[in-house]
Amino acid sequence: MSKKKAIVKSPENPIQQADKMNRMFGGGSVQMPVDAALPVISILRESAQFEMPDGRYEKEFTGHVLHWHNANQYYSAAYGEGDSPVPDCCSSDGIKPDGGQFAQEGPCRECPLNEFKSAADGYGKACQNTLRLYVLTDGEVIPSLLKAPPTSLGKKEALMRWLTSAPNTAARAGAGTNYQPIQVKFSLRKKEFASGMTASIVQVETVRVLDIEADAAKLAQLSSLYQDFMANYMGRVKKDVAGEGTKS
Repeated sequence: MSKKKAIVKSPENPIQQADKMNRMFGGGSVQMPVDAALPVISILRESAQFEMPDGRYEKEFTGHVLHWHNANQYYSAAYGEGDSPVPDCCSSDGIKPDGGQFAQEGPCRECPLNEFKSAADGYGKACQNTLRLYVLTDGEVIPSLLKAPPTSLGKKEALMRWLTSAPNTAARAGAGTNYQPIQVKFSLRKKEFASGMTASIVQVETVRVLDIEADAAKLAQLSSLYQDFMANYMGRVKKDVAGEGTKS
């Protein structure tokens, strides 16, 4: 007598399990914080490591860039000479000042504190130019803020090359011209400058571009977060940039 084979159901992956649980509670959208800043991924200059929001130290991580923008912050006290609670001048787009006791009326590009060799070391800028990336790290549901330092912003550096070429990468893969569907690996490399200063430079490289069918659940998550971020969080970016001290 032949025996019937038992049908073994394959286990659900975490995305399927999460989707089922979300349907039980009537939805799966994640509410972005509005009255609190996002978690921060910090860069440790000396050891070339990332400090993740939960306190872990990582040499590299992967995720998706939801949004990015330039920002400028000027502190009258030099780095290491004491904590400045807020910038003396700041710009949340890197183009025009938002305010501060040293804020000028003209664009940032005309400010003498935004010129090379205006810093105390005679090499860099007195005004800190950064690039703020809002990254959904793989395995997380809320994006984190990663502030790329001035040393990562040169035209020949990997970060700027990636941001410039990402729309082409996405278009060739059939993902429109949006960089959000591109999975990115973030790492750091140490660089020494003529002044004797060393810095950790942000390195980025494309892992893959998500497929509209095979990665439908992930794309839906990214789309929902991006729309929520632009609708509910972008309004507090000026406040974040203006309220960060030198030790933030």
